[in-house]
Formats: sequence, C-alpha cells, structure tokens
Amino acid sequence: MPAPERPVILCIEDEPHLLGELVEELTALGFDAHGTPHPREAEDQIARLRPDLIICDIMMPERSGFEVLDQLRQSPETGVLPFIFLTALSDRDSQIRARRLGANDYLVKPVDFDLLEAAVRAKLDYIDRLRAPPPPGPETGPPSVHLSRRETQVLRELGLGLKISDIALLLAISEHTVAQYVKSVYSKLNISSRAEAAREAVRRRLLD
Repeated sequence: MPAPERPVILCIEDEPHLLGELVEELTALGFDAHGTPHPREAEDQIARLRPDLIICDIMMPERSGFEVLDQLRQSPETGVLPFIFLTALSDRDSQIRARRLGANDYLVKPVDFDLLEAAVRAKLDYIDRLRAPPPPGPETGPPSVHLSRRETQVLRELGLGLKISDIALLLAISEHTVAQYVKSVYSKLNISSRAEAAREAVRRRLLD
C-alpha cells in the first residue's frame, strides 16, 4: 500500500539560519518542507511545488510578506491557499493589515514550534474538511438568500478559517457582536458548522 502523500509546505524567510530550522523541524514533523530566502522567487516556487500551505516572514529586503500575500490572493489558483505569517512584528496594525489581506494565522517570533505545528495542522485539517464532499442533509441556502454587508463579511472570514476573536479584530467590533452575526448567518443559510459556512463562502465566490 503506497504511503500517503505528505503535505507540501513552502517557507519564505530571508534569515538563513531560521529558514533552515523551519525546514528541518517541519520535515521532522512529517511534512514535505521547502524554503526560499528570496520572496521574489515565491511565485515560481509555488508554481513548481504546488504547496498546501505557506509560512512567510513580513520584513524582507526584496519584497515584504504583505506584498507576497497580496499577490497570491489576487490569483484564482492561490486565492485561498493557507498562509501563515511568522514575524517579529507584534503590533496591532500589522496584525490587522495581515488579516485584511487574507492571512489565515499570525505568529510572532521567536518561533514556538509547538504553536507553529498546531497552527499548520489546524489549517491543513480545515482545508481537508472544506474539500470533502458535504454529508447528506438539508441543502444550504441558495445564493439568493440575502445577507447584509456585515453578514457577508463575517461569512467570508469564516470561510478563511478565522476565529471569532480574529474577525472582531479585523472588523473592529466586539466578539459578542461577531457571535450574533455568525448566529444570524447560520440561521439564514440553514447551516450549523464552520465547514458548511466555508463551503457556502466558496459557493458564493466570496474567497475568489
């Protein structure tokens, strides 16, 4: 019986020692890890490797991680590719900018490899659930079901895998308010889980 394919991870980090550590640690954890210190090469690397997830620094001399992510999110082929920032920037503005560009997670250096592993596995598991065929049951609401602008924003962020606390930070509203929007979206669309919300976001082309 052939061994299952290992998830492919591309690390973009301009500090050679840390890049080597990331690739070595992720490989030891069972991933097919690759790395590049040159963010301008990311597009070619992605086309060649077809990674399942990207881990990227922000402050790099050739091109910032923000620019890398923005470019990826504009392409239909990489628009929903799981993307984790790993950076020394811990300020709130950088975190908000990352979320608005579509980052799926934001981790601050120095690297906590246990936390990084948990984030990577959570994002890959989420994508696996999203790709899985829906279980038998009631159909979700058709695109004609009207959602308000804010409900649509919340559905999109759920589709990207953001937690309620992250959505609250991104939209500058309270977690309680986000929870109320989630409840309203679930009710209108006749859904009951994040996986169903993600499928609905894809169906409505909110992640394109």
